Amino acid sequence: MYKFLLIAALLPAVVFGQTPFRPCANGAPTPASLSIEGCTALPCTITSGSPLVARGIGIVSPVATPTLEAHLTARLLGLDVGFDIPEELRDACAVGISGASCPISAGQSFDYELNYSMELPLVGITVQVEVGLTAADGTDVTCIEIDAAIVG
Repeated sequence: MYKFLLIAALLPAVVFGQTPFRPCANGAPTPASLSIEGCTALPCTITSGSPLVARGIGIVSPVATPTLEAHLTARLLGLDVGFDIPEELRDACAVGISGASCPISAGQSFDYELNYSMELPLVGITVQVEVGLTAADGTDVTCIEIDAAIVG
C-alpha cells in the first residue's frame, strides 16, 4: 500500500517534469505547478551561461492590473548576491505570459515562462532563487522560491 502511495506521489513530477518549490516569505500566491527544464528535485542545477527555461502554470491573479513586472532575486545565506533580472525581461506582459494578455483581470488565470541565459558571477555554490510577478499597484501576483546549485 505504501509503495503505491509513494509511486502515486512521485509520478506527476517524473511524467510531467514538475519542479518542487517553496512559497515566498511575502505570502504571495503560487502557481499551480512549476516546471524548470532538467529539474525535478531541489536543488536545481543551473549552468552559468546556459539557458534556463522555467514555466509557472496556473497563476491566478489576486488583483486587476494593466501591467506585470517580473523580478528575480538570488540569495546566499540570506544575503542578496546582487543579481537582477535584465531590463528586457521585466515587462512580463511583453515577454513571458501566455494564456492571457495585459491588462489582467482579478481571478484571471495565466502561465508565465522565463527563458534566459544567466551569466552568474558565482559558481560552485547553492543559492536561494526567488522569482515573482508584481502588479502595477505593488501587489505580489505570484512568487516562488527554489534552491539552485550554480555550476560553471
